[in-house]
Amino acid sequence: MMSAPNLPEGSLIWLELAVATLIVLATLGFAFATLRQRHRDTAAWHVWLGAAIQGTIFGLIVGFMVLPLRFALMEGEVPTQFAGPTGIIVILLVIALRRGLLARLPFLGPQVKAYRRASLRRTIENSQKQLDKLMPAGASLEGATG
Repeated sequence: MMSAPNLPEGSLIWLELAVATLIVLATLGFAFATLRQRHRDTAAWHVWLGAAIQGTIFGLIVGFMVLPLRFALMEGEVPTQFAGPTGIIVILLVIALRRGLLARLPFLGPQVKAYRRASLRRTIENSQKQLDKLMPAGASLEGATG
């Protein structure tokens, strides 16, 4: 059985901050690298700002909620009757954010919506390419039934 890491008292905050920053940078890197002009319907900075906002929120949740919960569970500091509900709350929060809760914010919502639209357009484009590869020659989806 593995034991929990013995971290110095102040080092957890740096680890949490590093994880949150890594998630923000990964989200921004994804937006810069993959979302092209054909995916965007607004200025590029709207999409990038939306990616930064969404990455920041998810980074804060993972870095400052999930990571400390994991360490607390490893060390046995969280009673088992609280571990399940706490984990479920975090999962529901992530699902709510993933389903578009951030897009409803009054000031930051337009940028998050621009990022989500561009990301969805890219997903649709990639899905269409994969679907075209799987279709037999000369076949089309018109008139095809399940």
